[in-house]
Amino acid sequence: MKNMWTTLEERTHAWHALGRQGLADAIWADYVSVRFGRTSDPRALEYLYPYLNHADRRTRLRAIDVAARVFEGRGPRVIDALDYFTGNPDPFLRDRAVQVVGAAVSGSRDEVVLEVLAPYLNHRNQFIRKLALVALGKASAGQASVKVLAEIQRVAQTPGPREDEVDLAIARAFAGRPTEEVYVLVAKPKLAGRIDTGNERAVSTLVRGASEEWYERAWREIFEPRLHAGDEMGWRRDFIRRDGISALCYASPGRGMDPLRRMLHLRHNRCTGHAMLSSAQECFAEADPEVNRDPLIELARNGDVQAQKIAAVCLGRMMMGAEDAETIGVLRELCGARNKAVQSAALSGLGMAARSTCDEVLRRLCLDHALVGETATAAIRALGMVFLGSGRADVFEDIRAKAELYRTRPVRGRKHCKPLAACYWATGLTYLGTGSMEPVDFLLDVLAQPRVPRMYPYQWSAAKALVMIEFSEARLPWMFVDPQN
Repeated sequence: MKNMWTTLEERTHAWHALGRQGLADAIWADYVSVRFGRTSDPRALEYLYPYLNHADRRTRLRAIDVAARVFEGRGPRVIDALDYFTGNPDPFLRDRAVQVVGAAVSGSRDEVVLEVLAPYLNHRNQFIRKLALVALGKASAGQASVKVLAEIQRVAQTPGPREDEVDLAIARAFAGRPTEEVYVLVAKPKLAGRIDTGNERAVSTLVRGASEEWYERAWREIFEPRLHAGDEMGWRRDFIRRDGISALCYASPGRGMDPLRRMLHLRHNRCTGHAMLSSAQECFAEADPEVNRDPLIELARNGDVQAQKIAAVCLGRMMMGAEDAETIGVLRELCGARNKAVQSAALSGLGMAARSTCDEVLRRLCLDHALVGETATAAIRALGMVFLGSGRADVFEDIRAKAELYRTRPVRGRKHCKPLAACYWATGLTYLGTGSMEPVDFLLDVLAQPRVPRMYPYQWSAAKALVMIEFSEARLPWMFVDPQN
């Protein structure tokens, strides 16, 4: 079977040159990351050269990140293949070569990582030293090496690295394996009276996967004070609480209801409520259903509107693909709630809980809700999840019909494009990993249109969908994370 890139080259041969370039610009980063990720395949650079030398700074930075993913974890033996970065006459690429080099030695023994990164950690350029410090933390993630800690502390004493970068480098190096010394360095007990230090991200990285003792200590000293920030913080209060929620959720994978109960009092605030709705799912990924299902169902059935929304999404995430009849029944009930926001959240949870079931009753439910503006986006996405990887032509026709309907509506901004964007996203889900060429022309229609500086959501979703068609779920870590939501 031909790969998607070759197929697109053939399909767009008659296009105007600007159209072909626009299509390539839309999909190159995801396609190269997925197809060549962690392979150290030099062919990846052939796709990246135009973007490594692009006029736009953000595009160049993104291309460097993609190159780092291509060579990630392949060891010091691939360093010689990175001469395009290490020996490039352009200082923009040469100074950032350490990002790719550091990624290449990630997971290697601490002695190897330190030896390879030594020239950058001792470089006279402050910017390079800073990037090398970040690369060192990522490359030695979870190794808990005292040698790495000593080197981070040494470089931290030189001009260049910021305090938050030093904290995060230490936290990554000791992720899941904290010690008293390291915890004190990252949590900074001497600043316990302040909750605006911004170190909650580093602490959450450090205690993620650690023992209960470390988790509870981080809760008492770091997360809880931020979740209870008072009015004395002024306009920063809600943002400090939001950051506390994000940090707590990141530190709590699989812990289920325990962290949710600790933050649930903030659900009514718009800022913190949105953070909870998007981040709390992580607490329920791989959580124990026997412990957490009943409390979540109780919250979904009898909680207030905000609680029901959060519970519905978390319930779907915990029971993703389990085809649990009780869970699906509860979420179907919520799809008939009086509040449209609850219906939308229930549809999102239902898509996850009934993933790949190809349930015809749920298909009709999703199509009915797709006709209502407030629930259309969630309903179409849920339809794609229910028929995940099925390659069903009849479902695709339903999605195409809805896309034609949404296209007739006036475009007043990015927000109003979401239902149409969901159609392209659902197309990618329906044909996930099938390699089918059936939906390609449908997706190309929108990518052939002139692009705006920041792509409309429907162009972004169509580009993602093209990549999803070729590759399996295991190759697509972002498949269930839709930033347009």
